[in-house]
Amino acid sequence: METLRYGERRDYGRYALTFYPAGHCLGSAQVLIEADGERLVYTGDFKLRPNVAAENAVIVPCDTLVMESTFGEPLYRFPPDVVTTARLYAAVDRALSDDRVPVVLAYALGKGQEALELLLRGGYRVTLHGSVWNVSEIYRELGVEFSASYEKYDRAHLKGRVLITPPGCRKQAMITNIERRYVIMLTGWALHKSAPYMYKNVDLVLPLSDHADFDELVRIARESGAQRIITMHGAPKFAATLRELGFNAEHLAHHPGSAPAKTAKKRAPKKAATAVEQSLFT
Repeated sequence: METLRYGERRDYGRYALTFYPAGHCLGSAQVLIEADGERLVYTGDFKLRPNVAAENAVIVPCDTLVMESTFGEPLYRFPPDVVTTARLYAAVDRALSDDRVPVVLAYALGKGQEALELLLRGGYRVTLHGSVWNVSEIYRELGVEFSASYEKYDRAHLKGRVLITPPGCRKQAMITNIERRYVIMLTGWALHKSAPYMYKNVDLVLPLSDHADFDELVRIARESGAQRIITMHGAPKFAATLRELGFNAEHLAHHPGSAPAKTAKKRAPKKAATAVEQSLFT
């Protein structure tokens, strides 16, 4: 296994690689590929907003930008993190004052540690599901200094504490056995009009995300200086939006090597009119 630090250029004959922070979670990286005088950046999952538990992303100048665009619709303009954090604190305060256990749903890697640091900064006592605990301990081993100590989940010691668990646990006994609970989901999809129906058995859905929102996606397209943009992991219409803004943008309809999506009649999915030819990636 070979380790590359951010900003360290490594030559491999015909091409060279350099990794840059992506802001998605600790160690997440965008990759710059240089070959024949051309610069291509693949963002992977990223966000440009500051991350309280990971390296902050940078925008890398390039000729071609292959970008994740999960939230490539104008409705996904996240409020400032300070606003969302204030709502989180207010909800936790209400739950604690009502003698309820605040349960925060956040993925074990990345968002769990971001939620942990935000809650610790708010002065709350926090207990973690085992998977969130394990990853948080790895963060500490890698040099992340959380604002205060935290505890590993113990069902006998939940009173007065905030419990952070992965979203998949919300129907499990760990949570359902807490009679007086208040469940908070952290997700960028909170801005979708169907969010209250998408997340059943949840009391509050807040738009805290580890992905770029619509404005950040447009910003990286503009500030990268890319002459060609390829979008992926989002709706094809974001590429159309970029074209309306004057960018040369296409959508990668089918990722190379992925199986075609199944339909009721098992028809091959139609390619978007702006789909990138797979031969370009073989």
